[in-house]
Amino acid sequence: MTQLARRAAWTGGFLLALLTSTTAAAQPATVSFDRYHAPREVVAALDALVKASPATTARHTIATSPGGHEVLVLEIGPEVGRPARRLPAVLVLANMEGTLPVATEAALRLATLLASKPEATREMTYFIVPNGNPDAAARYFARPLVADPRNGTRVNDDLDDQTDEDGPEDLNGDGVITAMRVKDPSGEWLPVEADPRLMRKADPAKGEKGLFFLHTEGVDNDGDGATNEDGPGGVDIGVTFPHLFRPFTATGGRWPGSEAETYGLLRFAFAHPEIAMTFLFGATNTCIAPPEGGRKGSVDFTEIKVPEDMAKRVGLDPARTYTMQEILDFVRPIAPPGFEITESVVASFLGLGAVVNPLEDDVKLYKELSERYKELLKAVKLDGKRLDPAQARDGSPELWSYYHMGVPTFSMDLWTPPESADESKEKTGITADTLEAMSSETFVALGEAKVAAFLKEVGAPPEIKAADLIAGVKGGQMTPKQMAGMLRAMPKPKGGEGGDPRQKALLAWSDKELGGKGFVPWTPFKHPTLGEVEIGGAVPYADTTPPAAMLATLLDGQVPWVLTLAEKLARLKIARTEVAAKGGGVHELAVWVENTGSLPFPTAMGKRNQQPAPAVVILETAGAALLSGKARTPIKELEGRKATKLTWLVRADRPGTVTVRLESANAWGDAAEVKVGGAR
Repeated sequence: MTQLARRAAWTGGFLLALLTSTTAAAQPATVSFDRYHAPREVVAALDALVKASPATTARHTIATSPGGHEVLVLEIGPEVGRPARRLPAVLVLANMEGTLPVATEAALRLATLLASKPEATREMTYFIVPNGNPDAAARYFARPLVADPRNGTRVNDDLDDQTDEDGPEDLNGDGVITAMRVKDPSGEWLPVEADPRLMRKADPAKGEKGLFFLHTEGVDNDGDGATNEDGPGGVDIGVTFPHLFRPFTATGGRWPGSEAETYGLLRFAFAHPEIAMTFLFGATNTCIAPPEGGRKGSVDFTEIKVPEDMAKRVGLDPARTYTMQEILDFVRPIAPPGFEITESVVASFLGLGAVVNPLEDDVKLYKELSERYKELLKAVKLDGKRLDPAQARDGSPELWSYYHMGVPTFSMDLWTPPESADESKEKTGITADTLEAMSSETFVALGEAKVAAFLKEVGAPPEIKAADLIAGVKGGQMTPKQMAGMLRAMPKPKGGEGGDPRQKALLAWSDKELGGKGFVPWTPFKHPTLGEVEIGGAVPYADTTPPAAMLATLLDGQVPWVLTLAEKLARLKIARTEVAAKGGGVHELAVWVENTGSLPFPTAMGKRNQQPAPAVVILETAGAALLSGKARTPIKELEGRKATKLTWLVRADRPGTVTVRLESANAWGDAAEVKVGGAR
């Protein structure tokens, strides 16, 4: 066993022992997880960690927010201060939304865990951003309490002659910004019958008429007839990343990376090609709910129509559609020598637009890891009924990391209120997962009544009829798998007779565990311009931020999963070498390169986008002549636990040594020396 292999095995064994232990790791005295930490306290905590371990920790300021907060990266690993990096890194982003204090605490917990266990970073670097949106995060520690994901950029939301002049006010003096409901026969909202504290939108298709308008608590400061339409704050950092960025929105910024916080992070990430994985603590949770398809892009890659002028040039039929694979199979044989035809090349050439759904091989991997994560939650007794996590938003860092950087990207939301009792009752039992596994015959056999009940459960539009779906499946126009993708992409049903499931869960949690402090009862108030109103509703953060007393249990049970995933990273090594004499001083050199990690190199999306860069096997043949093969041979892909064989012919009239170096920016690497030469 080589020294590198021994070191890898020792480190892997240590991490396994660390992560299977149920004992909480020792915490440095600088951070205690019995409360939430304001942005400036987070900076102080990072400084304390760096001061305690200056050889293996460093802090990097990548931006200053419009509100004057530093956006910091904490580096933990053995290559601090080195300009050249040879070890892979994990990028950890927390609270990019700015409204999730528990995410920042998770990042701090990870930092203290790594700092107290240097063996975990012996051969790996962690870059941790504990507060990606500090302007918004600071609002949790201010009063009145308001949840707002926008940073401090001044934006004239209502395009008048003033900026940030009409924000919310705490009219009833309770220290929180909630809602106002105003009776109006032209309103859109109704109280929920089962619990009038909740509101739902009236459904005109059912003959319902609204009774209320809803507003954020406050007054019309600028006298333009609108309430709270231009408050402090400007851009939601969580939607300012390049993939599927939406221009011309109220809170999305002027362009991808327009904000200092986003631009600083983009620059940092692309300056560190050693980043091999991204993990996010925030609103989404791909560890529990793997990313799925269902987004509608501008082009369906299974039905590509080639423009007529291009089709004629390459001999395709402009009147029909092709799959991406059919186009690749057709074009590759006629491509110029040395010119590689890939999906990204074809997509760019035809102007097909961005990929919007994860690739099947990656989804399969996410699902396998999700099952293991759920086993972990069960072991640490955190597997209770919970709300479904949010889906990644367009322009989110989750999408950017997976689709642009091409690295495995995971996320964790850490906590939601428990699912309310009536929501957790079994209904039809049809879910996206069960649909995906169904054959067409099984779906048809469900019958019209059960399919209709399922459509009602998921909040399908009334024009979608059970009979039409069944007929479509019978006729082959639709499959259950396609329906599963559409179901995953649909927003969770809101309104309806039972109300929003998240609001119902919040009320149940507030009543049972918070003594009613998570919801302000509707109370009459004389408004200066709206007249008689009622002020009340959900307390900001109550449905996303667990009580501080729960922090230690939640963090200690879930944060170590990041280390488990990092342990699975692709690790490339030279597994074996062989030399066979062919006569006349000519030798065949064979090298087996193995991926000893369980994750592929790279992801399927990374392979499609050719990002990150491939590994390279370099032959240094001093005193020998290379007869066949290349001195630099790229390895573009290698599945987990698999090996690939490379061969060369070299001529060496005298005995000598060929050095084989395996180099990779983010999958370790290796080297070996092979004896060749002499006329055998």
